[in-house]
Amino acid sequence: MKQRHLGRSGLSVSEIGMGTMTFGTMADEAEGIRIMDRAFDAGVDLIDVAEVYPVPPDPRWAGRTEEICGKWLASKPRDAVVVATKVAGPLGGWFVGPVRSGKTALDRHHIERACEGSLRRLGIDHIDLYQTHWPDPDVPSEETLEALDRLVEAGKIRYAGCSSTGSPATRRSRTTSA
Repeated sequence: MKQRHLGRSGLSVSEIGMGTMTFGTMADEAEGIRIMDRAFDAGVDLIDVAEVYPVPPDPRWAGRTEEICGKWLASKPRDAVVVATKVAGPLGGWFVGPVRSGKTALDRHHIERACEGSLRRLGIDHIDLYQTHWPDPDVPSEETLEALDRLVEAGKIRYAGCSSTGSPATRRSRTTSA
C-alpha cells in the first residue's frame, strides 16, 4: 500500500483509509474487527472514527464505534495505526448530536470533554488526527482553535483539523496543518 503525507502534517498514512461509521449498527463488533483486520493486513493504517458513530446517530449507541475500534487497537502496535476521530458540532441546528445531551458547541469545554471520551473509548493515550466533524458558526474560530491547540500542547492529540467543508479557520496554524 502506498503511503502519503496527510496535508502539511508529519503523519504518513496509507492512500486508503478505513471508514468505520457503521460499526456497531450495520456491522456488529465481530464483523467490524474482521473488516479492520483485513484492511490492516492489506496495508491500510488510517482508521477514521467519530464520537457520534455509528450511524444512524442515536444517544443509545453513540460512541460504540470508538469502543469497537478500541478493542481492535489493543491488539495492534500503537504506532502502526493512525487514528483519526472527530468531535461533533451543532451543524447549524439541522442535526442534534447524540452526545453530551445534544450540547455540541465547539468551545473549550465541549472539545475537551469530547476528546477525553474518545481517548477513553479508544483505549489510547493520544489521537493522531482530531477533527471537528463540522464547523460551529456560533463559536469564534479562535476559541475552537485555542481549545484544539491546548490538546496538542497536552499531548492528547498530534494534529487537528476539520473533517467537513467550512473549516473553522482559514489562517495557518499548527493545529490546522493536517
